[in-house]
Amino acid sequence: MGKKSDIAPPDYAPLAEASKEAAQIMAGLGQNQLDFAREQYDRSAPLLEDIANQQMAAQAEQMAQARDYYNYNKDTYRPLEKSIVQDAQNFNTEAYREQLASQAAADTGRAFGIANQQNQRAMASMGVNPNSGRFAGVQQASGLQQAATRAAAMTGARTQATQMGYARQLDAAGLGRGLAGASAAAYGGATGAGSAAGNSAQSAGQNYMGNMAIGSGTMGSGLNMQMQGLSTILNNQTNAYVNSNDSFLGDLGGALGGAASMYKAFTSDRRLKENIEEVDVDHRTALTLYEFNYIGDESRRYRGVMADEVEWVYPEAVYETKEGYKAVYYDMLGIEFKEVS
Repeated sequence: MGKKSDIAPPDYAPLAEASKEAAQIMAGLGQNQLDFAREQYDRSAPLLEDIANQQMAAQAEQMAQARDYYNYNKDTYRPLEKSIVQDAQNFNTEAYREQLASQAAADTGRAFGIANQQNQRAMASMGVNPNSGRFAGVQQASGLQQAATRAAAMTGARTQATQMGYARQLDAAGLGRGLAGASAAAYGGATGAGSAAGNSAQSAGQNYMGNMAIGSGTMGSGLNMQMQGLSTILNNQTNAYVNSNDSFLGDLGGALGGAASMYKAFTSDRRLKENIEEVDVDHRTALTLYEFNYIGDESRRYRGVMADEVEWVYPEAVYETKEGYKAVYYDMLGIEFKEVS
């Protein structure tokens, strides 16, 4: 039962070295990414800062333009529009119409007086007796015709002048109609320039942080590869050690005809087990029965006892291996050690 196997234990050194090399390669790649990110930041930060300053200057100019549009509209065109509105309201009144009619009547009277004086001078030059009926009739007809024509011309001229003045006021007011919108657009442009400047100022740092995350992710991936590789090695080495023919229980299992399975059948040290559940009590020995799996092998569960509990009441049924683990002679206890799943 103390015979040693001549089979050499598995050599996991190449796997460990490959895992270490993978981690080093990934770490190198990650460092290269970080270095390149820093280089990009150093190049782009001054450029983006200059762009941000230009955008801020554009914002200031557009703000000044917006204020100028607003003030010009408020101080010049708004009073003009108010005046036009007031004139329009005045034109649409009975008093204004009466005023125009009075002006027309006055114009007619003045025109009639002027025409009458002209006729008198003309008739006198032709030797017509100013006191005759003919003179009076010609004078009256000519005077009325000339007066009517003159009055109509004067009234039309006034009306035309009024309409022209009103039209020009409307034209002038129309020039300022777009100032409110231009002012609002300039304010909007200023706000957009300010926002763009803020984004430009932050983009260099954001790019750097994003690339740092990529580099650190590459490094972390390499470290995870190494940890997984080393964990696999550790589990395999543990299983190989537990099942090794160089251990006492391996020898015992070999003597009984089944190294690994019989070794596990006798191995009852709590430190080699996990997912332990209490399921029953052996009535003959009063020992608690548990179901568990061995560390590193969750696919198979067993039912048995714990060596530390057996040692308290049946120390002769417990054996301590040279590696310091406890093993139980189940046949001495009359308890069956069995695989349950």
